[in-house]
Amino acid sequence: MMVSSARWLVGFACLGLAGAVVARPLDKVKKDALTVGIRVGSAPFGYNETAERKGLEYDLAAAISEGLGCRFRVVTIPNQRDGEDKLLADKVDLVIGTVKAAPELKERFSTSNPYFRTGLGIMVMRSNQSVFTLTDLNDRYVAATPETNADKLIESFLPKAKLEIVRNAADGLAMLQKGDVEAVVHDRSTLQTEATRNQAFRLLDVSLTEDSYVILVNKKSGNLLDAINGEIDRLRTAPSAEAVSPLAALCARYKLGMTIKPIIRAGAPPAPLAPPA
Repeated sequence: MMVSSARWLVGFACLGLAGAVVARPLDKVKKDALTVGIRVGSAPFGYNETAERKGLEYDLAAAISEGLGCRFRVVTIPNQRDGEDKLLADKVDLVIGTVKAAPELKERFSTSNPYFRTGLGIMVMRSNQSVFTLTDLNDRYVAATPETNADKLIESFLPKAKLEIVRNAADGLAMLQKGDVEAVVHDRSTLQTEATRNQAFRLLDVSLTEDSYVILVNKKSGNLLDAINGEIDRLRTAPSAEAVSPLAALCARYKLGMTIKPIIRAGAPPAPLAPPA
């Protein structure tokens, strides 16, 4: 399998900080190892050292490194700000960790092509049969985290909702289960994972925003960004219109729907036309 075959390339993959890498171009990365800052937590995306499946973004880093023909080492980061600081300090070659594409990021970093598309979703209890649309949340208590800017979006889209600010999604979901709030607004992919684990939850079929996850690369790293984008495109490429891409297969391992349109390999036969109704 693609990812398992890549893991031997990690070798002594180090956890924690492993010395400055000094904004290296591709040729220097290949001579040593790709140093990847990966966010811990945020399952199923973030890095989990003890889990059998260590996280989608760990597997993605492994697949990219395999495509580049080099080893990779892991530097764990607790949050995006820490990753940005390490990248600016030349302590990692790139940062991957549910980083959402944003114009202000492009002023300081190079950003890759997207590898996952998500948005802010809304979770309620399955037993709640009175909330199905945004307007149903008017005059109801809704939990949100400042990290996702959901609090400001709720104030814009749902001015009549009663906003409860929470530290993280786990706190919001705990309040939801206790009945302290009737909905939680957070990253849709995270909520989707929780809804899969706990059938008592129900994810509404609406999103407040649409966001893309990207990889951050130091602007001084020259052609490294082009190589990363080439690997993302390779992983998005399906051998035919009927087959899944390697990236879609990775997402499926973590029970995530593929949200980035696949690239169909040049010369592949087109998908058959649907029979007439």
